[in-house]
Amino acid sequence: MRMIDYKSTKILLFSLVVGLLLLLCGCVLEQDQIKPFTEQAQTVTDNLPTNINFFASVKEGNMIRFFFLLEDKLGRNVPADGHVKLKIFDDFNNLLYYEEFDVKSSEFVDYQFRITGQVFGKAYEWRVPISKIKKGFPSLGFGKAILTFETLDKKRLHAETTVEIPTYTEEELLQIAEENYNKSATLVNKKIRKGSFEVIVTKAGFFNPFEWGEKKQYFRVDMEIKNIGKESQYFSPSSMVILDGKGNQYESSFSGTLRTFSKIYPGVTKRGYVLFENVPQSLTSVRLVFELGYDSNFNPYLFEYDITLNKQND
Repeated sequence: MRMIDYKSTKILLFSLVVGLLLLLCGCVLEQDQIKPFTEQAQTVTDNLPTNINFFASVKEGNMIRFFFLLEDKLGRNVPADGHVKLKIFDDFNNLLYYEEFDVKSSEFVDYQFRITGQVFGKAYEWRVPISKIKKGFPSLGFGKAILTFETLDKKRLHAETTVEIPTYTEEELLQIAEENYNKSATLVNKKIRKGSFEVIVTKAGFFNPFEWGEKKQYFRVDMEIKNIGKESQYFSPSSMVILDGKGNQYESSFSGTLRTFSKIYPGVTKRGYVLFENVPQSLTSVRLVFELGYDSNFNPYLFEYDITLNKQND
């Protein structure tokens, strides 16, 4: 009996030890399960990007390659899931292209310096066909690309870079300026016959051509000049100005298509336009004044045209 009791006591003690060990293991396991979860949550927060530290574009044939790198709050390069928006603008802030899409951290690839081969981080890259980008009005053939990256916690990161864009030809730019002028110009159709000339002002308004990559503003007057005399005469108007009725006058520019010193033969009609600089776009009426030819007393003929302007859009 004592031997049995002794064995029973050993079994009982062993069972208690095993149970205690299992209980301790369970506590340790439970603590281990909780700790990694907390650390993981902290790690996820730390690894979220807080800045786009590099964004660039490169033309490759008929494509534009874009790429960007992200960094966390400690300045470490970090790939991340998120949502991308790309907008491309020209020099006059016209929207030429827009797209948006989701990205995965697994889609980021190693980028390296081309000369040394040194990897400088994981970047996301994609390509845009140039044919999908509208033509713009650049001064040097470049527009701007604006990138927005939205993180998983809804923070929006922004970056900007230059991008080569398709551009209008000089002929296309002139056509655009002509179309805009014809839409806003005032039809005048006022005729004055004096001396050897009949001068008709057909229309007038503000004209915005592109010169050397810049958008200019002129006041434009379209005219028809006909020699109604029996001999050839020089069309050579003098003192041609625009008066605004407020004590201001505006001189003609050297630009324009109407030659203001040319011989016109009898019955011949010349057409073209004259440009004036610095005329305020806020004016609602102006007067065109110039002298052309002389009467028998050698007094100059005065040509005057009152022009009421269409309201200009802002």
